[in-house]
Amino acid sequence: MSPAVPLALVIVQILFASLAIAGRYVLPEFPAGLLVTVRVLGAAAVLLAANALRGGPWVSDRRDLFDLAVLGTLGIAANQSLFLFGLKHTTAINATILVTTVPVFTVFGSVLLGREPASAWKFAGIALAALGTIYLIGPDRISLAPGVALGNLLIVLGMLCYATYFLLAKPMMARYDSITVSTYVMLFAVVGVLPLGLIGLRGFDIGGVRGPVWGWVAFIVAGPTILTYLLNIWALRRASSNMVAIFIYLQPLFTAAVAPLLLRGEAVTTRAAVAACAIFAGLATVILAERHQHRQMPEEAPVGE
Repeated sequence: MSPAVPLALVIVQILFASLAIAGRYVLPEFPAGLLVTVRVLGAAAVLLAANALRGGPWVSDRRDLFDLAVLGTLGIAANQSLFLFGLKHTTAINATILVTTVPVFTVFGSVLLGREPASAWKFAGIALAALGTIYLIGPDRISLAPGVALGNLLIVLGMLCYATYFLLAKPMMARYDSITVSTYVMLFAVVGVLPLGLIGLRGFDIGGVRGPVWGWVAFIVAGPTILTYLLNIWALRRASSNMVAIFIYLQPLFTAAVAPLLLRGEAVTTRAAVAACAIFAGLATVILAERHQHRQMPEEAPVGE
């Protein structure tokens, strides 16, 4: 695996961590549904123009178009909608701790799909990380009323969608490059998020949004959207979906270091710290179990190498 792959994945996690902070700054003045729509529409327009300028390729196979529509719905429309609506009711640090459940869901999905053999240590790691997530959510505090517990739960559901996206996107990498896949994924995602944008426009005072907020919105479109999805898809051509997902656990470290400096009311609570330790310990167990399995059996050559 090229050293460029880990570097690209670190950049992805820095940008995704910045989304939690930027989102908390923007959401008080910008409806979550409208932010998701602006984000996806902006990314789709830029990627479509880039693909057109280079002359394609364009996807015509109906089966591939259906698969790309599923990827757009899960990886962007559902994932980002659930994340931003959840972020509106929780803290940036909690949000990025919960993002680390993606590798657990991805490894578990790989086992269910037969891509990875079952392992007692792997399942032990999954269970440990899951317990940390449940502790952070606080099942005793979940209700239909807006609150931190409900926001945490929405983010977990969004991460489940994102893990499924990782698993389903890998085969598509064998047929198309990162720009082509990203273009179609974003275009199909527009269909999924457009109703949220229309709802968000109701009563929205565009003139009341301050200039710095628009600047953060532009950053969210360029960084944590276009660049992150391009780099993730590029990395998926050169590494396993589990490896790409595992780097997500860096997000809480980046956010925990920066969020208290920029956002009022952000702090690492005892509950969040305990949950983070459990999640990280579970992830470490899963990673060690994978390394042990790969020493016992030859690793499949990644696509694109």
